[in-house]
Amino acid sequence: MVTIIISHTLEFDFLVFGLGSITNTYGLPGVQEHALTMKSLSDAMQVRNHLIAHLEEADSDCCEKIESLLTFVVAGGGFAGVETVAAINDFVRRALRSYPHLSEDMVRVVLIHSGAVILPELEESLGVYAQKILAGRKIEIHLKTKIESFSGGAVRLTDGTIILTNTLVWTAGTSPNPLLDTIPCAKEGGRLLVTEFLELHGWPGVWALGDCSAIPDRLTGKFHPPTAQHALRQGEIAAHNIMAAIRGTEKKRFDFSTIAQLATIGRRTGVANILGINFSGFIAWWLWRTIYLSKLPRFEKKLRVALDWTLDLIFSKDLVQFLDIRAPMVSRPEAHPSQKSKTVQPGLTQPVR
Repeated sequence: MVTIIISHTLEFDFLVFGLGSITNTYGLPGVQEHALTMKSLSDAMQVRNHLIAHLEEADSDCCEKIESLLTFVVAGGGFAGVETVAAINDFVRRALRSYPHLSEDMVRVVLIHSGAVILPELEESLGVYAQKILAGRKIEIHLKTKIESFSGGAVRLTDGTIILTNTLVWTAGTSPNPLLDTIPCAKEGGRLLVTEFLELHGWPGVWALGDCSAIPDRLTGKFHPPTAQHALRQGEIAAHNIMAAIRGTEKKRFDFSTIAQLATIGRRTGVANILGINFSGFIAWWLWRTIYLSKLPRFEKKLRVALDWTLDLIFSKDLVQFLDIRAPMVSRPEAHPSQKSKTVQPGLTQPVR
């Protein structure tokens, strides 16, 4: 087999890098091969299908692997991990009513976190509150420990614990896009180091924003965090500065401080820090949904999502799998025109003309 690589050169006046980040499994044995991830809509659909498939298999009369099928492990106690484990716990336990051979005591949902308190992005009190709520909903939380390996049938932790499971959702690490390694410029932790105007050092006309950029924060002396609320505003600043470069007008610095941090922890409960004020419970969950809805593009999209959320309060979850399976195809030689008119009816030995 011969691989042919075709290169193409494009000239540009201005170039913007917005490559984001990718999941990093840190080379842990079996994690990249067997673990699920939660970084895109496609990932979420895959996790959902995976959960339904395991519930279906565990509910069958001949199932002999109920423990590993109904044990679900999430690695990472940050925003992504906490929201994922809460959603999995809610989804699975609500779905049990559709599976007569399964009961709540068979289900085990586990969260693995390397720190002393989950949600380290928020104040410790909110992390402790979230831990208490999740524990009350029968979620096991293993603190100060990490994943050591995953075989596809068992997770081994650094404290020696072995958890029999077919499901590991990995949210414990990200890394800059590998394409950034091909760019010969200054970097910080693999991210493109830019000025306060979002331009690459020594590369006029080249800009970077979002997760793939390291933007200095004049207030803290560190770098701006790679969050959506920062990236949205970086896009506006980059667009302004590109227009300024074209027109020869003054460029804007990127100066922004985090406004709010919110996380849902299932069952219409959340935790939030808005302008330094902590919220928890239903009000935090409502604020999270309100802010999320306000950021969606187009009124039509907002209305669709709001309607879907409203119906979700009334009706139970839909347990239909959305599998990405193509319809079968076959490749056979085309029949000769003279043979197309000849058909044989069942029971006859001669063609009917």
